[in-house]
Amino acid sequence: RGSVDDDERSAVVLGLTATQKMLEHEAEIARLVKPCRTSQRHMPILMEHFAGRARDDFVDIDHENAEGYDEFGLFTSAERALLLESLIASIPAPDSLEVVGHNRRTSLAEAAIRKLESFGGKATEDDRAGPASKLPEVLRTSGYVDVMAPVHIPHIHKRIQKDMNSILTAPPIQAIRDYYGEEVAFYFAWMHHMTEWYVIPGLLGLAVYILRIHRGETVDNCELIPFFGLITFCWAVTCNRYWERREAELAYKWGTFALTDADRRSLGVWHTFRGKMRRSPITGRMEKYYPARKRHLKSAVGIIISLFLLAIVGVFLVISMNVQGYISRADEEMWGEGEHPLYFPYFAQMAEEGGIFDAKTWKCFLPIIFRAIIVTKINQQYSHIAEKLAEWENHESAMGHKKSVVLNRVLFEAFDAYIILFYLAIYERDVNLLRLELAGAFHIDSLRRILTECVLPYALPYVAKYFEKDAVGPSKKDDDPKKKLTTCGHLTAEADLEKYERFDDFIEMLIQFGYVTLFASAYPLAAFIAIGANLIEMRTDFWKLGHLFRRVTPSREIDIGMWKWATKSFAWFAAISNLIIFAFTSSQLRQWLPDYYVTDERSGQSVPKASSRHEILLLVLIIEHCLLIIAALLNKAIPRTPQSIRIKVQQRLWFHETLAANARIRTAKRTSADATSMSEVATQMTTIERLAHLNSKVKE
Repeated sequence: RGSVDDDERSAVVLGLTATQKMLEHEAEIARLVKPCRTSQRHMPILMEHFAGRARDDFVDIDHENAEGYDEFGLFTSAERALLLESLIASIPAPDSLEVVGHNRRTSLAEAAIRKLESFGGKATEDDRAGPASKLPEVLRTSGYVDVMAPVHIPHIHKRIQKDMNSILTAPPIQAIRDYYGEEVAFYFAWMHHMTEWYVIPGLLGLAVYILRIHRGETVDNCELIPFFGLITFCWAVTCNRYWERREAELAYKWGTFALTDADRRSLGVWHTFRGKMRRSPITGRMEKYYPARKRHLKSAVGIIISLFLLAIVGVFLVISMNVQGYISRADEEMWGEGEHPLYFPYFAQMAEEGGIFDAKTWKCFLPIIFRAIIVTKINQQYSHIAEKLAEWENHESAMGHKKSVVLNRVLFEAFDAYIILFYLAIYERDVNLLRLELAGAFHIDSLRRILTECVLPYALPYVAKYFEKDAVGPSKKDDDPKKKLTTCGHLTAEADLEKYERFDDFIEMLIQFGYVTLFASAYPLAAFIAIGANLIEMRTDFWKLGHLFRRVTPSREIDIGMWKWATKSFAWFAAISNLIIFAFTSSQLRQWLPDYYVTDERSGQSVPKASSRHEILLLVLIIEHCLLIIAALLNKAIPRTPQSIRIKVQQRLWFHETLAANARIRTAKRTSADATSMSEVATQMTTIERLAHLNSKVKE
């Protein structure tokens, strides 16, 4: 884009493409793995790195989603977009190139330096020596390129959307991968996997709920709920293990199983990375270098900043608990002469009888709604802070930058979602309040997801059309071509769309998983409700990708990354949280060991006897260790990689060894033949020399 003046800008949109030969050459450089024919009868198709010299072995192979491939049956739409982006990103930035802006000429190097310093960094002499980087990176950093993204192909997206609309059938994961790439496909595959696995705890939780209502029991004294919590823990561990197996199947099928960490890091250098130029001890070439110890120090400072922000959020959540009646005058009286450290009379009186948020009426849900809205806004603001912290940490690769942002945001948003629940479970030890808060937070969060990702996305286009009709008159009178330029053409329209951030979709699934597993003993119906919410959201998420966001730039992924480790951590921690609810928060354990508990006269809650506390704690520790041992045995009994995939990988290794052995044999034969030929030549030369010597003797 070029500046017209301070208030008006004209935009230039370029549609870039490449020839098939260029894409195939880039695929070989990028080590793209594709199905390949072999001469072996027991494995006619093998996943292999693409090679131009063996092109005929890669084309015209029967694919699961043949409509998603090009005319040669070689590259999918996502692969073509990936290769084209890689081609563009490899264009070097010449030092002499100049651009015109704000009525003066500026070299790309100077523009990049100014943009670099605007991020808060200080340009070094090495930075000022020249861009020494790729053209798209410099243009984007200097502000002369706003958007670089692949273009939507409407008929392909509509075909996939049609297959997605059926709730009774599985989503077309392969078609999604062929169009959007592995990153998006792994999300939908994970969501579908979790929805299918929620059926087990969902049906069990529904059965427990019906039996509890039939018996007239509550969550506090139901004998079946403890077993449901323990079953949910084992289910969570098994569910995550089977997802790892599913990841392995998809990674092999999509050709990303061969990616190493070095390959993933080399797929993208973060555009704001700064460092001093040095000669690489590995390649011997000049490269930018930033010491890891400095990055680790900045990460530690970032953690301190995040903890400070969490403390501020904690104060807000304490006020919210007072307003909701979770901390009340009764809690203050229970402390006797001391004062409840979290009791604020001004806010707590709002939840008392007759208050604006009366905890005994429907008004008690209003603070939960207000808190959900405010926490959502806080999380949105922290997302910008997390980006700034990751920029400041100065990660070299896009993968490292992404990990830093995800880790900070997951910890922050998990704190927002669960801190009140753990306070009620551990500090207040009131299972009824815990269930009320959990049900309210879970239902409101599910309703928010449906409204923001289903109702609003469908309604916004109609609202936009309504306002466009009102603007028809003024727009006809406006003949300024510069303003018309920004509204015409599908390329410009797509460039104006927002960038898709997968974090919001992943964090919603993760928080939902935490509600289902960490507090299963308090709200068994969570999994059953999650099934319906996911079936709706899965369809709306895909609709958003094609209508509200620019097409995602494909990226090669081997799994869902840190989200897998987050769900595994939640699953293992569920053993402890459910045991706390089982033994200390509720009266569930009292139903089995009534002699170990008494009823507190002040609160009316079930509390352990003074003489039995050590025995109860020992029992809880024994059960906890048994559960962890069971989880470890489950992981040991269920392999991470399916047997069929291990066989295919071993076949690939055997095939490579066979090819290498055959190559060595051919080389040896060729060397032997060359040696024999040289020996014969030497013999012939010796015979000729002897004849010449005899001839000279005869002449003498």
